[in-house]
Amino acid sequence: MDLDTIVLVKPETFEVMDKLAADGYFKAEQRVLSAIKGGLIDRGEEQLRAKTGFTSENLPDESPTRTEFSLDGIDFGLVTNVKVINPPYQTAFDKITGFLEVLANDWNQGIRRDNVRTFDKKPFVEMDYLMWNALWYLSRVTELGVENKFERITAPAELDESLERLAIPIKLMHDFAIEKPGAAKLWYQARRFYDGVSATAVAPFKDELVERTGVTKEEMPDETQKYWEQLGEYLFIVQSIPSPRRQPGKVLSRLYEIPQKTKPEGSTALPVVPDPENYHRLLEEYRGILPTSLKRWKNLEGNIGELVVFHYGIENEPKVQEQFPFLPEFQLKRDGDKMFVSIQAVYDRMKALEKDYVANRLLRVHSVVPIV
Repeated sequence: MDLDTIVLVKPETFEVMDKLAADGYFKAEQRVLSAIKGGLIDRGEEQLRAKTGFTSENLPDESPTRTEFSLDGIDFGLVTNVKVINPPYQTAFDKITGFLEVLANDWNQGIRRDNVRTFDKKPFVEMDYLMWNALWYLSRVTELGVENKFERITAPAELDESLERLAIPIKLMHDFAIEKPGAAKLWYQARRFYDGVSATAVAPFKDELVERTGVTKEEMPDETQKYWEQLGEYLFIVQSIPSPRRQPGKVLSRLYEIPQKTKPEGSTALPVVPDPENYHRLLEEYRGILPTSLKRWKNLEGNIGELVVFHYGIENEPKVQEQFPFLPEFQLKRDGDKMFVSIQAVYDRMKALEKDYVANRLLRVHSVVPIV
């Protein structure tokens, strides 16, 4: 007999680590959450976000831009923000260090460039030439994209009542489409049901298992650690996997970050990506408020790059010297209105920061095996 409706029942709330909790966790993960996550919740959310009409290929003229609509008596309010998509910074990092290697190799072979000078028998690169190329590589991998976020979801009061079970009509689940009558209501309830089960039966159980492993981020293991525990008819396995991640974006920001004015309240202007054509304008636009910003910034890192301070001539400011102690190593040379820095120093600084900026991540992988 064909079923018209599937009914999912909320597992028992986790209280203590025992057989009952193990049964509840297994049912939640294998039967409840997996049944509604991808094909219903995620797909419905994707379709709702798509109703703004904005994508990375179709940016709005203003940011933020708001979209409102109603489905099944539920009012949705979405806000679209245009943001810089996390670029492949490693690509830009490798291109810039490669560029510096070419400059140094050419100099060693006696190939002379207009933008490379010799000081103290060592090659120095003109700051403008360095910044132009660094920002060219950076801007080539940097794109604007959209973030469509739920700003408001208002449902009738009856849809916010406690959910101990969820009835899923088979017809709505087949090729799920949020525009179908009843689909938005089902999505809303499934989302609430999923969050409730996760909070009461899954998350606390996982947290307790992780606690029992004894492995912490503060004492990061060198290798993957496995923890096994049998409860009732199940064997639970937690893998604690050290996963250091390089952060080339932080390296490039540390050296080449150009400060930009904060967007005025109410402004809908799109973000500006620094590139070879606009960076001089951006530098000059900020010059007037730089003294105020220097007093306001608690940390210079993330606000202005080490090399960028030379453009403003603030390398001797006490706060700059304190927070950017490496500056003398660049061996800045001035010749009229031109500035030059040591090619080797810039290269070495990038390589050293690449080693320093590594995020220690500890990944947890949970699995459960029924014991026959």
